[in-house]
Amino acid sequence: MDDEPEPKLVEPKPPRVLRDRDGLHKRRGIWHYKLKVDGRWREYSTKTKDYREAKRVRQRALQAQEEGRLPTDAARAKLSQAIPPWLEERKRLRATNTWKVERHLVKPILKALGGKRLCDITADDIRGYQFKRVEQVNAKTVNRELRIVRAVLHQRKLWGRLADDYKPLAEQSRGPGRALSEDEERRLFEMGASRPDWQAAYYASLLAANTTARGCELRGLRLEDADLIEGVIRVRRSSTKTDAGCRVIPLNNTARWAAARLLERARMLGAEKPEHFLFPACQCHHIDPTRSQTTWRTAWRSLTKEAGLKGLRFHDLRHHGITKLAEAGVPDQTLIAIAGHVSRDMLEHYSHIRQQAKREAVESIDSYQPAESVAGGGEATRVN
Repeated sequence: MDDEPEPKLVEPKPPRVLRDRDGLHKRRGIWHYKLKVDGRWREYSTKTKDYREAKRVRQRALQAQEEGRLPTDAARAKLSQAIPPWLEERKRLRATNTWKVERHLVKPILKALGGKRLCDITADDIRGYQFKRVEQVNAKTVNRELRIVRAVLHQRKLWGRLADDYKPLAEQSRGPGRALSEDEERRLFEMGASRPDWQAAYYASLLAANTTARGCELRGLRLEDADLIEGVIRVRRSSTKTDAGCRVIPLNNTARWAAARLLERARMLGAEKPEHFLFPACQCHHIDPTRSQTTWRTAWRSLTKEAGLKGLRFHDLRHHGITKLAEAGVPDQTLIAIAGHVSRDMLEHYSHIRQQAKREAVESIDSYQPAESVAGGGEATRVN
């Protein structure tokens, strides 16, 4: 009997490996995914253990990649490293005073969030900053500070993931400006004239109240900009906020007197050339007429405190001047030409018509004198 051939052993096929179709994989319980960036595969964390949420995170990343919004390697930098170059760029693009304000606004941001990487800043971090910071300053200031954070993150293509969850704090709809009463105005100027070390703030306040000029516009004036013969001051683009701010403002008697005193003071401090500043800079007891004075804050605070007007801002004198012009019945276009406004909304923001003017206005139409009520048998009469 022939030997039967031994059956061939068939090796079992290895189990079929299912292809990963969701693009996700776990690492220490956290879902991760990969994207090809600049020809190289990079791994990103979804920062979640929830599978469905991880899929949404990956999908948003793919969409951002298609639209060119995928974060770059610079996203791993800390906020404290990203803000300085952003400020340098702003210095070239914005007015000097705007840049100085932004440089001041970044200080609390760096203190609270400076150590965090840009890619690690979350909506919870932003909300936490809002809640803590609003206890120290008003909502408008907090929103301005966070606009800087938003700009830096947007530059690094990181703001989109936070945009839906960010809500700025509600700000007061009414502007913070105020107008002085006649008694407050008198007290302020009489007190300003009482001390020689308040000269700069005193003369500047007279000009601001009678020309509606901003503090930065006054500090930017040069000798050639104060023309006492024509009785005008010229505000140039370098010292104002917008192109619409460039203007020629006529001087009334009070403003002309203040401008004359400032010219005398500037010449005593060494300002001789037309391009020298009307408010020369003074640092470490050294006068430099080629640079402008940066602030009179200390003198202003002391002056207003002594006058019983603590908390009055220098910018409120602009509000005060515009309010007086509005009360005097100056046409809107003339007022805009003097104050340098660009819109009706801005005009209404500054025109805080005082209560006394409103009272006088309604009294001027009071022509009906009521007698006793009809129920009491009286009659109403009309005053001619």
